[in-house]
Amino acid sequence: MKKVIKILGVNIIVLLIVSCSSVKVTDSWKDNEVVNLVDKKVLVLSKSKDDLTRKQFEIDLVDKLEENNINSVESFKLIPKVDVNDSLTKSEIDELKRKYIEKGIDVVIMTVLKDTQEFETTTTTGGSNYYFSSYPVYYRRGFYRSYHTIYMDSSPSSYTTSKGKRFILETIVYDLNEPENEQLLSVITTKIENPETLGTTSKDFSKKVIKELIK
Repeated sequence: MKKVIKILGVNIIVLLIVSCSSVKVTDSWKDNEVVNLVDKKVLVLSKSKDDLTRKQFEIDLVDKLEENNINSVESFKLIPKVDVNDSLTKSEIDELKRKYIEKGIDVVIMTVLKDTQEFETTTTTGGSNYYFSSYPVYYRRGFYRSYHTIYMDSSPSSYTTSKGKRFILETIVYDLNEPENEQLLSVITTKIENPETLGTTSKDFSKKVIKELIK
């Protein structure tokens, strides 16, 4: 019985590890129930101080769009340099939109880093004991031996505190062909906690965003 309990516990832990993702959608808004990107050319723009991060996020998002038969292009191919701290005037924004439209761009999907947070996680490690007792239970036709499992949890034996980082990203979708007050199609907020590798995180992020956008 102990062996069964141990195996069951290990399987649950493995399942939790496999199913857990560092990327989670925390908020989502769409102007329409379904954002129609078919027959449109989409520009994917990730504003990041790190060129490698920018390129990886743009490539993976374009790959996901292409998988859904949506024509798209990475911004780094059209705009090699992007100033993440750049604050544009309205006339400069209008000029940028005009240049995009001249290049055949209909929709812009832009991802920006909204916030970086540090947090601590405390894990409590304690001893757990199982023991089994049995006693006879009387029925009319005789005795029936009933086995009862009693679980005892010992007091906490140690605490482990680990530090982590949380990144809040905002993905905004604009349709440049619509009137200015109707261009905003969607805003998706995602949370990334303790990202492991750039490639894994970027692919997971792209999958979650596109699923949210076109579902």
